[in-house]
Amino acid sequence: MQSFKLEKCLLTFITLATIVVTTCDYATCVESSRRIKEYGYPLMTYQVWTADKYQLGIERIPYSKLRSNNASTGQPVLLLHGLYLSSAIFTINNSSLSFVLSDAGFDVWLFNARGIGLSRKLSIYKKPGSSPKMNSISWNFSFHEMGVYDMATTIDFILKTTGYSKLDVVGYSLGTTISLACLTDRPEYNSKINKLVLMAPTSRLKSSGMPLNIAKQYSTIIKIFLDGINFFPITNDPDTTYKLIRRLCTIKTAFKYCRQFIDFAQGINLPINNDTVLDIVSEFPQPMSSKTLKHMLQLLTSGRFSHYDYGPSGNLLRYRTRTAPDYDLSRVTAPTYVIYSKEDTLVHPVDVNWLITQLPNIKDVHYIDKIPFGHFSFSLSPNMKEVVNMYITNKLLDNNTI
Repeated sequence: MQSFKLEKCLLTFITLATIVVTTCDYATCVESSRRIKEYGYPLMTYQVWTADKYQLGIERIPYSKLRSNNASTGQPVLLLHGLYLSSAIFTINNSSLSFVLSDAGFDVWLFNARGIGLSRKLSIYKKPGSSPKMNSISWNFSFHEMGVYDMATTIDFILKTTGYSKLDVVGYSLGTTISLACLTDRPEYNSKINKLVLMAPTSRLKSSGMPLNIAKQYSTIIKIFLDGINFFPITNDPDTTYKLIRRLCTIKTAFKYCRQFIDFAQGINLPINNDTVLDIVSEFPQPMSSKTLKHMLQLLTSGRFSHYDYGPSGNLLRYRTRTAPDYDLSRVTAPTYVIYSKEDTLVHPVDVNWLITQLPNIKDVHYIDKIPFGHFSFSLSPNMKEVVNMYITNKLLDNNTI
């Protein structure tokens, strides 16, 4: 019965996510930018182009609201979001990581991978007030391209803009996958990273629990479905769809399903308030390319952390081997800090412990096992500042931990 309720909840949300309604001016729909301004922090935004011609939108908090307007900027730190998320996940409330790091003196840069958040909005709207065109984006990419192109381009842009020779990088969930893809296939970028923090690191998915074990069970059906679409969730106007879902979730009878969806998505009940639930459904799930989802599905079904599998003939053309090669994690030489949780059913501790043994320059490991702390807890828990964000801040500030 409980499984039926969860499946009904998921189906309800997906159905809502496919509704196509009126247009939205991208300038008023950028959640990260709006939240940064609402909390009183200075905001700068940038547009950059990758080598393979994708447009990226980057938000920046150059200094804290606690400092004067002419304050100098500190060490740059780049935050990379998770799957189905945008940079807004780091700006949910005043305890969010971007604001904690800003108050500690860092120059905070917020990454949006191709097709996500500000990057998507800059790509699908020709001008403010125009109708969105999701097909303006070529969706033929995976997290691999997000790493070797998007992350690399963003790092180069930040270092050129700030004048620093190195920056810190904090990846969350898919953001860690993007980081590992970048640093294994473009190892020269290790020398540009002062410290690499992997939060809920996602590499191989051999031991995942709910809800990924359901995806694994029905992987063949899911792949057939993903082969027929360019991105998911399917909507021609994501930003207005999110607004509609938020309004629906304010209705008392519908709210419980919105809450159940968030709990289902991470496999455990999360202690968050009602406003946070509404904030999440205003941004989650972001449209992801079907190729990214198929790549994640490959990791799930194979139990390996490997490049995209194009099939034997396609692999021969791209990799000169019939099977997709594993990412060579020994090439990730940047000083690395790992944070993971006992209660994370998406990124199981067994898989994280395997990853730790593969990385050559682990400096510290922070294992959360004393309190309930799921996959979303890293960015949504009422305890996230004390449990995670201050740990990250202190490690980045500590010059003796390099």
